[in-house]
Amino acid sequence: MSSRDYLLRATAAEGQIRAFVCTTRDTAEEQRKLHNTSPIATAAMGRLMSAALMMGVDLKGDKDLITLSVKGDGPMKSLVATADSHGTVKAACANPYVILPAKADGHLDVGGAVGKGISFRDSRQWFWGALCGTDTAFKRRNCRRCQCLL
Repeated sequence: MSSRDYLLRATAAEGQIRAFVCTTRDTAEEQRKLHNTSPIATAAMGRLMSAALMMGVDLKGDKDLITLSVKGDGPMKSLVATADSHGTVKAACANPYVILPAKADGHLDVGGAVGKGISFRDSRQWFWGALCGTDTAFKRRNCRRCQCLL
């Protein structure tokens, strides 16, 4: 994680509730320079790095790692991010040169680049379906109306 990026952790109810918030703008920019990625690939990798980072700092051991992998049927194909308990994170994607037109509201079409039929995997188990948590039956629905990771 870059020196200007940060991660905050909050707990409440005697540790029963945990919240994480982070910014990884500088780290994503470093990844963009290293991999020469398009803006859409940079945004997708930045989001996945943020998720990996927030999960990684919660690991117990000093040498523990977590690896997150996202696979979709879009032109970006797949992304992977790895983080450790010290805040070190890295990411890569299968097609870093994806260019898609902006959505009607002017935002990057990251969801379109990753595609539908997303599978999400951390280093322990597989999760099929939407990543937003609104789909308890693990069936893909129109996930673009909620605040999803991708």
